[in-house]
Amino acid sequence: MELVSEKPTRIMEKILLSFRKLFLLSTVCLINFFTVAVNSQNIHENAGTRAMPFLKIGVGAKGISMGESQVALAHDMYAVYWNPAGLSSVKRTQFAAMHNNWFEGISHQFIGVAQPVGRGVISTSIIYLSYGTITGRDANGKETEEFRPRDLAMLLSYSQEFGNTALGLNLKWVSEKIIEDIGAQAIASDIGVLHTIPGKNLAIGLNIQNLGTKAKFVEDSEEAFSLPVNIKFGLAYHVPGDKLAITADINRPSDNDLTFGLGVSLTVLQRLHLRTGYKYELGGNDLGAASGITTGFGITIGDFGLDYALGSLGKFGAVHRFSLLSNF
Repeated sequence: MELVSEKPTRIMEKILLSFRKLFLLSTVCLINFFTVAVNSQNIHENAGTRAMPFLKIGVGAKGISMGESQVALAHDMYAVYWNPAGLSSVKRTQFAAMHNNWFEGISHQFIGVAQPVGRGVISTSIIYLSYGTITGRDANGKETEEFRPRDLAMLLSYSQEFGNTALGLNLKWVSEKIIEDIGAQAIASDIGVLHTIPGKNLAIGLNIQNLGTKAKFVEDSEEAFSLPVNIKFGLAYHVPGDKLAITADINRPSDNDLTFGLGVSLTVLQRLHLRTGYKYELGGNDLGAASGITTGFGITIGDFGLDYALGSLGKFGAVHRFSLLSNF
């Protein structure tokens, strides 16, 4: 990727161009929405118009490996992304961390800790996305200084159960830096609801994500970008004995078409969890049907759990995610 120096009077054009390039990169490489694919007729009308697209990237290998269908199943620290209401199931101090390396130096990290307090659970977490080191160039193509675009979100979450229904709330400060001295910040929130139907082994979840302020990349500019609001709805069914779980999600992003996720998790030998799933975008996955397949496994030993997820970016190759979870 190249950064071309331009006159101050064209700084807004430069910002918009850089922002859209980062949107394309993060979208194509990270979340399989691929809204800017080769078939232009399939591009959503709002593609590239939302700031902070990294907020749509899932965290935790378990959820990713099940077709990203977790809104009614997430019951640990990673619920802060999938459905903050699920955080209410945490009964002890819990620590979680995820690491993911993509190609070209792009990396995605998550770290968080949750603590039961009174009748509820409170947590704090950080999501960090680095695009690696990019070399800038002037108008003549000569190399200039290097820059390191990055995205950051800091979350404070709370969840509490009310009978068979749990409610959850995230408050988050989000920041996106494109080049030195050019970036944006915003304040956002997520609202989650999780309801368990007694005697039916069935749970229903709803999560509304990224409600918040707009982001300005130039302070005195009138142009501001909305955050990528998501509405997630899902079901989770547990076969009696809790050895098999089946999930289904519908996701409605404000800047893309509907996506559907299906997932299955099977526990064997009490410690080994085998998972698979499929994620489908309305109109077809741009990198082919196989790109929607996800799979993975988890191992639980005492209070410690390690999870792995394998996904595909089509011609860009496989994506490997590792995450851990520990109770104290």
